[in-house]
Amino acid sequence: MITRSIEKEFATRSVLLTSLLILLVGCGPQALLYDVILEPSTISPNADGQQDVARIQYKLSRPALISIYFEDDAGLRYVFRDNNPRPAGEYEALFGGAIDGAVLPEGEYTWYIGAVEVASGRAESAGGQLTIRAPDDQPPQLIDFTVFPEVFTPNQDGLDDRVSIHFRLEEAVRAQVYLEDAGGQRYPLGKPLSAGPQEEFDPLANPLQILELEPGFVQFDYDGGIDKGVAPPPDGDYRVVAIATDRAGNENRQEKPLAIRDGGLPLAEVKFVEFSPTTLALGDTLHITFIVENVGSIPIRTTGPPPGTTYPASQNFNTLGFYEEPGAFRLGVDFEGNSFGRVYSYRWQLGSRAELEVRVVDGREVFYLLPGRRVTVTGQIVIDEAPPRSGPHFWAGLVHEDVRIVNDRLSPTLIDIGF
Repeated sequence: MITRSIEKEFATRSVLLTSLLILLVGCGPQALLYDVILEPSTISPNADGQQDVARIQYKLSRPALISIYFEDDAGLRYVFRDNNPRPAGEYEALFGGAIDGAVLPEGEYTWYIGAVEVASGRAESAGGQLTIRAPDDQPPQLIDFTVFPEVFTPNQDGLDDRVSIHFRLEEAVRAQVYLEDAGGQRYPLGKPLSAGPQEEFDPLANPLQILELEPGFVQFDYDGGIDKGVAPPPDGDYRVVAIATDRAGNENRQEKPLAIRDGGLPLAEVKFVEFSPTTLALGDTLHITFIVENVGSIPIRTTGPPPGTTYPASQNFNTLGFYEEPGAFRLGVDFEGNSFGRVYSYRWQLGSRAELEVRVVDGREVFYLLPGRRVTVTGQIVIDEAPPRSGPHFWAGLVHEDVRIVNDRLSPTLIDIGF
């Protein structure tokens, strides 16, 4: 009886001890990283739609830092994720064979996924094998990538106001093309001409916009945004960056230098206009006096004829040999009944040679009115033929040729002409 009692007590204690051990084991820490799967184990990342992507699935029981990498037979490691913070939960990552813009070469790889618990620093990992077959590992080509001219003056003076950026593609790509300064600030270039009207260019758009480009010639016509009335990027040294990514994930990045000089919005204003006398006979001379000021922050280009030039009423700036020059500012006079086919058919330069800055561009002299300068300009018109009406109105204007009329129909004055 005593033996049986001892055996019964021992058995009872053994059951209690076993239950306690099971309870203690059940209270142990749950796996941090679990249910890790990579499938399929063989991929062919070549954008043919067949097994291009591997799906990586995993679960975290607690917040952790996740790293995923692939290692080839030579021990070279390709990092896909590097200590990325993740809260507890279920996750899925798609691996298309490309890391840092390059599809991995064909071969056998060991994959690893590691998790480091944020709170404790405890680490767990899992891994397996991945085979890459028939990859498209050749980057897309940006053939004949060109930026011209390399010095750009976006100020609407008609000289080097635009930059042509172009290259040729042999395959469809997703691309980013932008301007970048030394500090990493990026500026948009807009859409290429092949993608539709350049008027769609928004100088304030996201410079990292993704462009879907087809094979062929791709060209950007960049003006710095100035044609939209937006100040261009500040003067300085930049690089034009083009990044093309093919459907497999291969990336090609090209850069070319571009310098911006004398950039800005040209602004001028006519301060005063006077016509005299207001009563004339056929053969008399009409005198015009202007006062004009450069109210902007950059020099503005101007061209002749010089102040003091006299026009016969039957002539115009073309017949005097001073043809319209895109980007040049000129003061002008127009009148009722003008039949020349051009507004402001009588035009004058904004100041004399002594009042202007003279530059030599491509072997010829070019004249600029500097910021803050105010000049008085005079001109004459000899009424050498009868006007369409005896009492036409004359008025003045400031013309930014091939751009816009800056000041229009200033001081309309009735001039009584007897004939």
